[in-house]
Amino acid sequence: TLKAKKTTFKFDVKIENFSLCPRYMGIGVEGIKIAPSPKWMQDRLAAAGMRPINNIVDVTNYVMLELGQPLHAFDKNFIDKIIVRTAKNGEIIETLDGVKRKLESDMLVIANQTKPVAVAGVMGGANSEINDQTDSIIIEAANFDFNSVRKTAQKLSLRTEASMRFEKGLDPNLCELGLARAVELILQICPDARVATSLVDEKKYKKDIKPIELDLNWLNKFIGYEFTNKQIKQILEKLGFIVKASPSFAPAVAKAMVGKKAMEGKGNNFKVTVPSWRAVHDVSLPEDLAEEVVRIYGYNNLKAELPKIDLIPPLMIEEKILTRKIKNILSLGAGFIETYNYSFLSRQQAEKLKFDSIIKLANPLSEDLVILRPSLIPGILENIKTNQAQEAEIAIYEIGGVFLNKAGEMKKDDSGREKLPFQEKRLAIALASDGTEDLPAHQVWCEGLFRKLKGVIEFLLKSLNLETTFEFEVSKYNKFASAKIMVGDCNIGFVVELEKNIKQSFGIKKAAVIVEISLPELLNLVKNGPIKQFKEPPKYPLVSRDLAFVVNKKILYNNIKKQIINFNDLIKQVELFDVYQGDKLGAEKKSLAFHIIYQADKTLTSEEVDEVQKKLIKHLEKEFESKVRDF
Repeated sequence: TLKAKKTTFKFDVKIENFSLCPRYMGIGVEGIKIAPSPKWMQDRLAAAGMRPINNIVDVTNYVMLELGQPLHAFDKNFIDKIIVRTAKNGEIIETLDGVKRKLESDMLVIANQTKPVAVAGVMGGANSEINDQTDSIIIEAANFDFNSVRKTAQKLSLRTEASMRFEKGLDPNLCELGLARAVELILQICPDARVATSLVDEKKYKKDIKPIELDLNWLNKFIGYEFTNKQIKQILEKLGFIVKASPSFAPAVAKAMVGKKAMEGKGNNFKVTVPSWRAVHDVSLPEDLAEEVVRIYGYNNLKAELPKIDLIPPLMIEEKILTRKIKNILSLGAGFIETYNYSFLSRQQAEKLKFDSIIKLANPLSEDLVILRPSLIPGILENIKTNQAQEAEIAIYEIGGVFLNKAGEMKKDDSGREKLPFQEKRLAIALASDGTEDLPAHQVWCEGLFRKLKGVIEFLLKSLNLETTFEFEVSKYNKFASAKIMVGDCNIGFVVELEKNIKQSFGIKKAAVIVEISLPELLNLVKNGPIKQFKEPPKYPLVSRDLAFVVNKKILYNNIKKQIINFNDLIKQVELFDVYQGDKLGAEKKSLAFHIIYQADKTLTSEEVDEVQKKLIKHLEKEFESKVRDF
């Protein structure tokens, strides 16, 4: 059917990119009269969910459904030469659905000398479609790269019956069968039709399919059933595979598959050649052949029997273990509620918090989710806003990944692909409570909220066997508390009271304090931290004294604590237990009360402790202009 008795016209085909189009076949047919297709064909198309159009288009659709090979028919009057090329950036084509679409330089098109006439593997163009005046056609049967077709269909938002088949990866040899079947049907339903050109077949692809080495011993062990050589051969040959006996494998192959027994077996080795229509993205491994055998034999015919396996302890993921510990401490111990948020931000959220070096998504889920979050704080703020009307106090936390562009821009590796952004997990904790900035005591009240969350952090880290300190920073607004969270010399995060302008931009009416901690830094400290060991209780009694100092309210308690603990070797422990501010002290003063523990390798007398304490009081008066509170 693909040979012309007389050649009445011809056309040329040029493929500029064989990697995207490994094969293109075409043939011309004349004497066509456009009319409805036979009723039997219309009924079958309708039963398959396709609308009958005319005899030529219906034939191409029928063959596509019958054999799986999409075809396309061009009106010969609009085609002088067929060129398979990538589109020019910004090139326009009006597709058969009447929509004008802008093409990109990575999209494959079928073109004539001047313009595209079809988007390869997706849809034909309106400028070459079959119409009522068509009397000569060119039928195309081609094979296109499945990646290219899928990306093009996705970018154009145009997923068709043809593109769905090409996306799966088709056999280039199917082109010839599909074209022959289409010509056969056209000659059958169009009495005056005749082949008018020579067959054009441009191709460049590998035809050789390497046989798969299959060992029956391995197959039986893999499936768990004893098949015979005859059973394997019959099943595979009925599916189109060519099965030939193989004397033996190369030693390395045999050893990798089943070990010494496979090498000693005789007559149990096969070389299986996969049919071309199954070789594309389908059958390539011995495991694929095992699947073919067992599905034909029947899974229900296999005896259900548990395999004998060794019990191996699961892999311990230290980060996951730490995450579970933190969740238990915060949820069960501190009474906080865990939240989960998207890993994306809107542009507005990023602008409100003034993030630097943000990473934008090339293909975002929506306009509100266009940036990978560099911090957990935006999601926590949205949680506070959502729940502030229902709850007087909000205590929440989140553990999640953040994405940072440390270099300021995405870098590319040697292959030209963009590297992934830097990622790390973080812990964010937030405490929000009712309060108004119009109250005179607002700042005192907020400091109490700040200290409360600071206590939660100390509780968390102490539960992880870590001792923490806080390095307070003076905000440029001189109103909002902020501190670094230190474990030894390592800064693992920060705690900060939410500023007024940020609260207003997010619509938050409560006072709020937020913590963000680096989980990798915390994990490293937990791993390398001291191991809890039994400590022998001291042989000699300790002496406890309480001292309250009145100092300027800007002085940080941590600085005083350091001076006390380092003042004398007899001072073993210092603990702040009360902070007071009031009219009796004055507007710029505060009182800090400490438990001070004295201990030595002997029983201390009151006189010895009093002598050290007097010197300590004088030292603090000199360093901080402090006074001992005696009221």
